[in-house]
Amino acid sequence: MSALNIAKPLARAINIYRSMTSHDLDMQTRRDLARHIKRVAEQETQDPGRLTVHGLSYLRARERQSKERKK
Repeated sequence: MSALNIAKPLARAINIYRSMTSHDLDMQTRRDLARHIKRVAEQETQDPGRLTVHGLSYLRARERQSKERKK
């Protein structure tokens, strides 16, 4: 899957996440998210909606891990 095809699901996942959490993502998190979406697109699905959902799930799991480390 080309970078162009993951751009929309990536942007949508970032925008939805930002609106839900009221904070932005750092550059490393954006890169990791892009890699994750690209991996999913290559292995499982190329449907933009499903890629967005996978991206949001990834961000949520990452946030949970971050909170666990802070405890």
